[in-house]
Amino acid sequence: MPAKKNEPANTKAKAAAPKASKADTLKAEANAKAAAKATEARASSRDAAKATKVDAKATKPDAKAAAKSAAAKTPARAAPPARRAVARPVTRVARPAAPRATRQAEEPKREKREAAPSKPLPTAPQGHAPLIAADGSSSGSIELPAVFTKVRQNAATLFQAFLTERANARQATSATKNRARVAGGGRKPWRQKGTGRARQGSIRSPQWRHGGVVFGPNGRQYWQRIPEKMRKAAFADAMSARVAEGRVLVVEGLKLNGDRPKTRDVVAWLGKIGDTGTTVFVWNEIDEGAARAAANLPDLELRTPGSLRLSDVIDSDTLLVMRPALDALVARATNAPPKHAGAREDAAKREAAMAGEGATAREAATSSSRETVNA
Repeated sequence: MPAKKNEPANTKAKAAAPKASKADTLKAEANAKAAAKATEARASSRDAAKATKVDAKATKPDAKAAAKSAAAKTPARAAPPARRAVARPVTRVARPAAPRATRQAEEPKREKREAAPSKPLPTAPQGHAPLIAADGSSSGSIELPAVFTKVRQNAATLFQAFLTERANARQATSATKNRARVAGGGRKPWRQKGTGRARQGSIRSPQWRHGGVVFGPNGRQYWQRIPEKMRKAAFADAMSARVAEGRVLVVEGLKLNGDRPKTRDVVAWLGKIGDTGTTVFVWNEIDEGAARAAANLPDLELRTPGSLRLSDVIDSDTLLVMRPALDALVARATNAPPKHAGAREDAAKREAAMAGEGATAREAATSSSRETVNA
Protein backbone atom coordinates (compact mmCIF):
# COMPACT_ATOMS: atom_id res chain seq x y z
CA MET A 1 0.00 0.00 0.00
CA PRO A 2 1.28 3.43 -0.68
CA ALA A 3 2.38 5.29 2.35
CA LYS A 4 0.31 8.01 3.58
CA LYS A 5 1.49 11.57 3.48
CA ASN A 6 1.20 11.99 7.19
CA GLU A 7 3.46 8.94 8.01
CA PRO A 8 7.05 9.62 9.14
CA ALA A 9 10.11 9.24 6.73
CA ASN A 10 11.63 6.11 8.35
CA THR A 11 8.31 4.28 7.89
CA LYS A 12 8.53 4.98 4.11
CA ALA A 13 12.10 3.58 3.96
CA LYS A 14 11.02 0.35 5.68
CA ALA A 15 8.24 -0.15 3.16
CA ALA A 16 10.57 0.35 0.09
CA ALA A 17 13.37 -1.99 1.33
CA PRO A 18 11.77 -5.38 0.46
CA LYS A 19 11.20 -4.33 -3.19
CA ALA A 20 14.92 -3.41 -3.71
CA SER A 21 16.17 -6.75 -2.32
CA LYS A 22 14.02 -8.83 -4.74
CA ALA A 23 15.45 -7.02 -7.78
CA ASP A 24 18.97 -7.59 -6.61
CA THR A 25 18.27 -11.26 -6.06
CA LEU A 26 16.93 -11.73 -9.57
CA LYS A 27 19.95 -9.95 -11.08
CA ALA A 28 22.40 -12.09 -9.09
CA GLU A 29 20.69 -15.30 -10.24
CA ALA A 30 20.93 -14.22 -13.87
CA ASN A 31 24.62 -13.43 -13.51
CA ALA A 32 25.32 -16.80 -11.93
CA LYS A 33 23.60 -18.67 -14.77
CA ALA A 34 25.64 -16.71 -17.38
CA ALA A 35 28.91 -17.46 -15.58
CA ALA A 36 28.11 -21.17 -15.44
CA LYS A 37 27.39 -21.28 -19.16
CA ALA A 38 30.71 -19.49 -19.92
CA THR A 39 32.65 -21.95 -17.77
CA GLU A 40 31.10 -24.90 -19.56
CA ALA A 41 31.95 -23.37 -22.94
CA ARG A 42 35.61 -22.84 -21.98
CA ALA A 43 35.94 -26.38 -20.67
CA SER A 44 34.52 -27.84 -23.86
CA SER A 45 36.91 -25.75 -26.01
CA ARG A 46 39.91 -26.97 -24.00
CA ASP A 47 38.89 -30.56 -24.39
CA ALA A 48 38.55 -30.11 -28.15
CA ALA A 49 42.05 -28.54 -28.43
CA LYS A 50 43.65 -31.39 -26.50
CA ALA A 51 42.00 -33.95 -28.72
CA THR A 52 43.29 -32.13 -31.84
CA LYS A 53 46.90 -32.14 -30.56
CA VAL A 54 46.77 -35.84 -29.78
CA ASP A 55 45.51 -36.60 -33.28
CA ALA A 56 48.28 -34.45 -34.86
CA LYS A 57 51.03 -36.25 -32.93
CA ALA A 58 49.67 -39.59 -33.91
CA THR A 59 49.51 -38.72 -37.60
CA LYS A 60 52.89 -36.75 -37.87
CA PRO A 61 55.79 -38.89 -39.34
CA ASP A 62 59.31 -39.03 -37.88
CA ALA A 63 61.71 -36.34 -39.22
CA LYS A 64 64.60 -38.74 -39.80
CA ALA A 65 62.38 -41.21 -41.57
CA ALA A 66 61.03 -38.42 -43.78
CA ALA A 67 64.57 -37.31 -44.66
CA LYS A 68 65.59 -40.86 -45.58
CA SER A 69 62.57 -41.33 -47.75
CA ALA A 70 63.22 -38.01 -49.53
CA ALA A 71 66.86 -38.92 -50.15
CA ALA A 72 65.85 -42.28 -51.53
CA LYS A 73 63.39 -40.69 -53.96
CA THR A 74 65.87 -38.04 -55.37
CA PRO A 75 68.41 -39.29 -57.97
CA ALA A 76 72.16 -39.21 -57.06
CA ARG A 77 74.11 -36.21 -58.50
CA ALA A 78 77.42 -36.61 -60.33
CA ALA A 79 80.57 -35.64 -58.38
CA PRO A 80 82.26 -32.35 -59.52
CA PRO A 81 85.51 -32.69 -61.50
CA ALA A 82 88.73 -32.50 -59.49
CA ARG A 83 90.60 -29.18 -59.69
CA ARG A 84 94.05 -29.15 -61.22
CA ALA A 85 96.82 -28.02 -58.89
CA VAL A 86 98.86 -25.09 -60.25
CA ALA A 87 102.34 -24.38 -58.91
CA ARG A 88 102.74 -20.75 -57.79
CA PRO A 89 106.00 -18.92 -57.02
CA VAL A 90 106.84 -18.37 -53.39
CA THR A 91 106.42 -14.68 -52.64
CA ARG A 92 106.62 -14.72 -48.87
CA VAL A 93 109.45 -15.97 -46.74
CA ALA A 94 108.72 -17.48 -43.37
CA ARG A 95 109.98 -15.42 -40.48
CA PRO A 96 112.47 -17.02 -38.14
CA ALA A 97 110.98 -18.28 -34.96
CA ALA A 98 113.73 -16.82 -32.79
CA PRO A 99 112.94 -13.47 -31.14
CA ARG A 100 114.66 -10.30 -32.25
CA ALA A 101 116.95 -10.09 -29.23
CA THR A 102 118.28 -13.58 -29.94
CA ARG A 103 118.85 -12.81 -33.61
CA GLN A 104 120.71 -9.62 -32.78
CA ALA A 105 122.90 -11.48 -30.31
CA GLU A 106 123.74 -14.13 -32.91
CA GLU A 107 124.56 -11.65 -35.69
CA PRO A 108 128.23 -10.75 -36.03
CA LYS A 109 128.98 -7.32 -34.63
CA ARG A 110 130.32 -4.74 -37.02
CA GLU A 111 133.55 -3.09 -36.14
CA LYS A 112 133.19 0.59 -35.39
CA ARG A 113 135.04 3.00 -37.56
CA GLU A 114 137.90 4.62 -35.85
CA ALA A 115 137.94 8.38 -36.03
CA ALA A 116 140.70 9.77 -38.15
CA PRO A 117 143.47 11.10 -35.94
CA SER A 118 143.50 14.87 -35.82
CA LYS A 119 146.54 16.38 -37.44
CA PRO A 120 148.05 19.26 -35.45
CA LEU A 121 148.57 22.59 -37.15
CA PRO A 122 152.08 23.60 -38.16
CA THR A 123 153.93 25.79 -35.69
CA ALA A 124 156.24 28.78 -36.04
CA PRO A 125 158.58 30.70 -33.71
CA GLN A 126 157.37 33.71 -31.76
CA GLY A 127 156.54 36.68 -33.96
CA HIS A 128 156.13 34.45 -36.99
CA ALA A 129 153.23 32.62 -38.64
CA PRO A 130 153.34 29.25 -40.41
CA LEU A 131 153.50 29.51 -44.19
CA ILE A 132 151.30 27.11 -46.18
CA ALA A 133 152.13 26.19 -49.76
CA ALA A 134 149.57 26.04 -52.55
CA ASP A 135 149.21 22.26 -52.21
CA GLY A 136 148.46 22.47 -48.46
CA SER A 137 151.88 21.45 -47.14
CA SER A 138 153.90 23.51 -44.67
CA SER A 139 156.72 25.51 -46.26
CA GLY A 140 158.31 27.31 -43.32
CA SER A 141 157.25 30.51 -41.58
CA ILE A 142 156.90 34.21 -42.29
CA GLU A 143 157.61 37.16 -40.02
CA LEU A 144 154.56 39.17 -39.04
CA PRO A 145 154.39 42.94 -38.50
CA ALA A 146 154.88 44.25 -34.98
CA VAL A 147 151.25 45.37 -34.79
CA PHE A 148 150.17 41.68 -34.78
CA THR A 149 152.72 40.54 -32.20
CA LYS A 150 151.58 42.48 -29.14
CA VAL A 151 152.27 40.79 -25.84
CA ARG A 152 149.50 42.52 -23.89
CA GLN A 153 146.00 43.27 -25.12
CA ASN A 154 143.50 45.81 -23.83
CA ALA A 155 140.45 43.73 -22.92
CA ALA A 156 138.23 46.78 -22.32
CA THR A 157 138.90 48.18 -25.79
CA LEU A 158 138.32 44.78 -27.37
CA PHE A 159 135.04 44.33 -25.50
CA GLN A 160 133.74 47.79 -26.43
CA ALA A 161 134.58 47.31 -30.10
CA PHE A 162 132.90 43.89 -30.11
CA LEU A 163 129.68 45.27 -28.61
CA THR A 164 129.67 48.17 -31.06
CA GLU A 165 130.04 45.85 -34.02
CA ARG A 166 127.22 43.59 -32.84
CA ALA A 167 124.95 46.56 -32.15
CA ASN A 168 125.59 48.13 -35.55
CA ALA A 169 124.65 44.85 -37.24
CA ARG A 170 121.10 45.04 -35.85
CA GLN A 171 118.28 46.31 -38.04
CA ALA A 172 115.72 48.76 -36.68
CA THR A 173 112.77 47.06 -38.38
CA SER A 174 110.50 46.44 -35.36
CA ALA A 175 107.84 49.13 -35.03
CA THR A 176 104.28 49.57 -33.73
CA LYS A 177 101.54 52.17 -34.25
CA ASN A 178 100.33 54.47 -31.52
CA ARG A 179 96.78 55.82 -31.36
CA ALA A 180 97.64 58.63 -33.76
CA ARG A 181 98.88 56.26 -36.48
CA VAL A 182 96.12 53.64 -36.30
CA ALA A 183 93.45 54.18 -38.95
CA GLY A 184 89.97 55.14 -37.74
CA GLY A 185 88.75 56.41 -34.41
CA GLY A 186 87.92 59.95 -35.50
CA ARG A 187 84.41 59.91 -34.07
CA LYS A 188 83.42 59.77 -30.41
CA PRO A 189 81.88 56.31 -29.79
CA TRP A 190 78.99 57.60 -27.69
CA ARG A 191 77.98 60.75 -25.88
CA GLN A 192 79.77 61.86 -22.76
CA LYS A 193 76.89 61.54 -20.27
CA GLY A 194 73.66 59.66 -19.90
CA THR A 195 74.57 56.21 -21.19
CA GLY A 196 75.82 54.65 -17.96
CA ARG A 197 79.02 53.57 -19.67
CA ALA A 198 82.54 54.86 -19.20
CA ARG A 199 83.40 57.95 -21.19
CA GLN A 200 85.37 57.26 -24.35
CA GLY A 201 86.82 59.60 -26.94
CA SER A 202 88.06 57.19 -29.63
CA ILE A 203 87.88 53.52 -30.52
CA ARG A 204 91.62 53.59 -31.14
CA SER A 205 92.55 54.30 -27.53
CA PRO A 206 95.08 51.86 -26.04
CA GLN A 207 92.46 50.12 -23.88
CA TRP A 208 90.37 49.23 -26.95
CA ARG A 209 90.85 46.16 -29.09
CA HIS A 210 92.72 47.13 -32.28
CA GLY A 211 93.75 50.31 -30.54
CA GLY A 212 97.15 51.96 -30.51
CA VAL A 213 100.17 50.62 -28.63
CA VAL A 214 101.65 52.57 -25.75
CA PHE A 215 105.46 52.84 -25.59
CA GLY A 216 105.97 50.11 -28.21
CA PRO A 217 109.06 49.73 -30.41
CA ASN A 218 109.13 52.37 -33.08
CA GLY A 219 112.24 52.11 -35.24
CA ARG A 220 114.82 52.28 -32.49
CA GLN A 221 118.34 52.81 -33.80
CA TYR A 222 120.97 50.56 -32.22
CA TRP A 223 123.89 52.18 -34.02
CA GLN A 224 126.82 53.13 -31.82
CA ARG A 225 129.87 55.19 -32.58
CA ILE A 226 133.38 54.17 -31.64
CA PRO A 227 136.55 56.16 -32.28
CA GLU A 228 138.63 55.01 -35.21
CA LYS A 229 141.77 54.58 -33.12
CA MET A 230 139.91 52.38 -30.65
CA ARG A 231 138.47 50.24 -33.45
CA LYS A 232 141.88 49.73 -35.04
CA ALA A 233 143.49 48.97 -31.68
CA ALA A 234 140.80 46.37 -30.94
CA PHE A 235 141.38 44.69 -34.32
CA ALA A 236 145.14 44.62 -33.71
CA ASP A 237 144.61 43.12 -30.23
CA ALA A 238 142.34 40.38 -31.61
CA MET A 239 144.86 39.47 -34.31
CA SER A 240 147.70 39.49 -31.76
CA ALA A 241 145.78 37.08 -29.52
CA ARG A 242 145.22 34.70 -32.44
CA VAL A 243 148.88 34.89 -33.47
CA ALA A 244 150.00 34.14 -29.91
CA GLU A 245 147.77 31.03 -29.91
CA GLY A 246 149.27 29.87 -33.22
CA ARG A 247 145.92 30.00 -35.02
CA VAL A 248 146.93 32.42 -37.81
CA LEU A 249 148.38 30.81 -40.94
CA VAL A 250 149.60 32.60 -44.05
CA VAL A 251 148.76 30.87 -47.35
CA GLU A 252 150.82 31.41 -50.49
CA GLY A 253 148.07 30.18 -52.79
CA LEU A 254 145.32 27.63 -53.35
CA LYS A 255 145.86 24.87 -55.88
CA LEU A 256 142.80 22.75 -56.66
CA ASN A 257 142.23 20.12 -59.33
CA GLY A 258 140.61 21.23 -62.58
CA ASP A 259 138.94 24.42 -63.68
CA ARG A 260 135.83 23.67 -61.63
CA PRO A 261 137.01 22.49 -58.21
CA LYS A 262 134.78 20.32 -56.08
CA THR A 263 133.96 20.51 -52.41
CA ARG A 264 135.90 17.33 -51.74
CA ASP A 265 139.01 19.03 -53.17
CA VAL A 266 138.71 21.83 -50.62
CA VAL A 267 138.16 19.30 -47.82
CA ALA A 268 141.26 17.37 -48.87
CA TRP A 269 143.30 20.58 -49.03
CA LEU A 270 142.21 21.59 -45.51
CA GLY A 271 143.00 18.07 -44.27
CA LYS A 272 146.59 18.46 -45.44
CA ILE A 273 146.96 21.59 -43.31
CA GLY A 274 145.61 19.99 -40.12
CA ASP A 275 142.67 20.18 -37.75
CA THR A 276 141.52 23.71 -38.56
CA GLY A 277 138.05 23.56 -36.98
CA THR A 278 135.92 26.64 -37.65
CA THR A 279 137.96 28.44 -40.28
CA VAL A 280 137.86 31.93 -41.79
CA PHE A 281 139.76 32.24 -45.07
CA VAL A 282 140.77 35.82 -45.97
CA TRP A 283 141.30 36.44 -49.68
CA ASN A 284 142.50 39.59 -51.35
CA GLU A 285 140.04 38.81 -54.19
CA ILE A 286 137.73 35.83 -53.76
CA ASP A 287 137.92 33.32 -56.61
CA GLU A 288 134.47 32.35 -57.90
CA GLY A 289 135.32 28.67 -58.38
CA ALA A 290 136.84 28.29 -54.93
CA ALA A 291 133.93 30.15 -53.35
CA ARG A 292 131.45 27.80 -55.03
CA ALA A 293 133.40 24.75 -53.90
CA ALA A 294 133.61 26.01 -50.30
CA ALA A 295 129.97 27.10 -50.08
CA ASN A 296 128.82 23.66 -48.88
CA LEU A 297 131.21 23.58 -45.92
CA PRO A 298 129.52 24.90 -42.78
CA ASP A 299 132.81 25.42 -40.91
CA LEU A 300 134.48 27.51 -43.61
CA GLU A 301 133.81 31.17 -44.37
CA LEU A 302 135.44 33.26 -47.08
CA ARG A 303 136.16 36.91 -46.35
CA THR A 304 138.00 39.86 -47.85
CA PRO A 305 140.12 42.29 -45.79
CA GLY A 306 137.27 44.79 -45.94
CA SER A 307 134.49 42.34 -44.99
CA LEU A 308 136.42 40.62 -42.18
CA ARG A 309 134.65 41.38 -38.91
CA LEU A 310 136.07 41.51 -35.44
CA SER A 311 133.70 38.72 -34.41
CA ASP A 312 135.13 36.52 -37.20
CA VAL A 313 138.60 36.85 -35.71
CA ILE A 314 137.37 36.19 -32.16
CA ASP A 315 134.93 33.33 -32.82
CA SER A 316 136.94 31.36 -35.39
CA ASP A 317 139.34 28.56 -34.50
CA THR A 318 141.76 29.17 -37.36
CA LEU A 319 142.44 32.20 -39.52
CA LEU A 320 143.89 31.52 -42.97
CA VAL A 321 145.24 34.64 -44.66
CA MET A 322 146.38 34.88 -48.25
CA ARG A 323 149.78 36.49 -48.50
CA PRO A 324 148.57 39.46 -50.62
CA ALA A 325 145.77 40.12 -48.09
CA LEU A 326 148.18 40.35 -45.15
CA ASP A 327 149.21 43.91 -46.03
CA ALA A 328 145.56 44.98 -46.19
CA LEU A 329 144.95 43.59 -42.69
CA VAL A 330 147.99 45.49 -41.43
CA ALA A 331 146.51 48.67 -42.91
CA ARG A 332 143.24 48.01 -41.02
CA ALA A 333 145.14 47.81 -37.74
CA THR A 334 147.28 50.90 -38.36
CA ASN A 335 147.02 54.23 -40.09
CA ALA A 336 149.64 53.26 -42.69
CA PRO A 337 148.55 52.62 -46.30
CA PRO A 338 148.84 49.09 -47.66
CA LYS A 339 152.30 48.11 -48.82
CA HIS A 340 151.40 45.92 -51.77
CA ALA A 341 152.80 46.72 -55.22
CA GLY A 342 149.68 48.40 -56.55
CA ALA A 343 149.47 50.79 -53.63
CA ARG A 344 153.14 51.70 -53.95
CA GLU A 345 152.70 52.44 -57.65
CA ASP A 346 149.67 54.61 -56.95
CA ALA A 347 151.56 56.52 -54.27
CA ALA A 348 154.52 57.08 -56.62
CA LYS A 349 152.19 58.37 -59.34
CA ARG A 350 150.54 60.78 -56.92
CA GLU A 351 153.92 62.07 -55.73
CA ALA A 352 155.10 62.54 -59.31
CA ALA A 353 151.91 64.35 -60.25
CA MET A 354 152.21 66.62 -57.23
CA ALA A 355 155.87 67.32 -58.06
CA GLY A 356 154.99 68.15 -61.68
CA GLU A 357 152.18 70.46 -60.63
CA GLY A 358 154.54 72.22 -58.21
CA ALA A 359 157.22 72.74 -60.87
CA THR A 360 154.67 74.11 -63.32
CA ALA A 361 153.36 76.52 -60.73
CA ARG A 362 156.86 77.72 -59.88
CA GLU A 363 157.71 78.28 -63.55
CA ALA A 364 154.51 80.25 -64.07
CA ALA A 365 155.22 82.42 -61.04
CA THR A 366 158.80 83.09 -62.22
CA SER A 367 157.71 84.10 -65.72
CA SER A 368 155.03 86.44 -64.40
CA SER A 369 157.52 88.16 -62.12
CA ARG A 370 159.94 88.65 -65.02
CA GLU A 371 157.24 90.24 -67.16
CA THR A 372 156.41 92.62 -64.32
CA VAL A 373 160.06 93.72 -63.96
CA ASN A 374 160.45 94.31 -67.70
CA ALA A 375 157.31 96.41 -67.78
